[in-house]
Amino acid sequence: MAKKKYRRRNGFTVPLAVVAGFVPAGLDIGHAAKDYGILAGLDHLSLCTTGITTKPDGHTEWHPSYAIQRLWLPLLAGVLVHKLASKLGVNRMLGQVGVPFLRV
Repeated sequence: MAKKKYRRRNGFTVPLAVVAGFVPAGLDIGHAAKDYGILAGLDHLSLCTTGITTKPDGHTEWHPSYAIQRLWLPLLAGVLVHKLASKLGVNRMLGQVGVPFLRV
C-alpha cells in the first residue's frame, strides 16, 4: 500500500499581497497624522475605511469613492493575487524552500 504524502503547516504566515493592500490607506493616514496631528490621522482612518469625514463645523460628509480607492480595491487586488499565487503553487514552493513567515 502506498504512503500518503501529508503537507505540514508551518504555523503563522503573513500573506504579503494581502498586507500590501493596506499600504495606500496606511500611508494616507500616516501622512495626515504627521502633517496635521493625531485628530486628522483619526479622521483619515475613518475616511479611508468608511468614506465618512467630519468638517470643522461639525458636519459629516460621505465619500465612498475615496474609501474604495484607498482601501477596498487594493485589498481586493491583494486577496486575488494571494489566491492566484496559492493556485499556482508559489506559496507551497516558498514553504518547501524554507522561507519562514512570508507567503505571496
